[in-house]
Amino acid sequence: MKVLETYARSLLEAGKTEGRVFENLRDLEVLSSTSPEVLAVLSALVERGQLDLLPQVAEVYHAMTEEDDDIVGVTVTTAVPLDDDLRAQVRERLQRDFGQEVFLIEQVDPSIIGGIVLEARGQRRDISVKTQLRAAHETLSTVHTAHGHTTHGGETAHV
Repeated sequence: MKVLETYARSLLEAGKTEGRVFENLRDLEVLSSTSPEVLAVLSALVERGQLDLLPQVAEVYHAMTEEDDDIVGVTVTTAVPLDDDLRAQVRERLQRDFGQEVFLIEQVDPSIIGGIVLEARGQRRDISVKTQLRAAHETLSTVHTAHGHTTHGGETAHV
C-alpha cells in the first residue's frame, strides 16, 4: 500500500503544480506529455516491473484527491537514502513549516553529492552540495582584482 500511496502522491503533487487535480487517466495521459513527475512515476513502475499496479495507483490517487486538502506532498531528494531518524526529522520540520501533515516522496540522486532538495506546491528549495559548489564556482569565476581587471576562469580581461 505504501508503494501505491507514493506513486499516487507523486501524481497528485504533479497535478497541483499544474494547477489542477486530474479527474481520470486521460488527464494523466495529457499531463504525461508535459510533466516530468508523471513520466518519473511511469518510468519507476516500468523499471521495477510494477506497471500492473497502475490501475491500483489510479484508484489510490482518486481516493487521495477526495481527502487531500490537509496533506502536503513533499519530494525529498538526497544523495543517499534517508534513514528512519533523518526521515522523522525532515517530516517534523516540514510539518512545522507547512502547518499541515506531510507525505514524503523520497528520491535518491547521487549527483547532488550531499545536502537535500525539497519540492512542494510548485516551489523548490535546493540546499545540495552540488548547487553550493556551482554557486561558489560562479562567484570565483568572476573575481575583481585591485587593478580593475576581471578574472574569468583563470584568464584576465580588462574592464
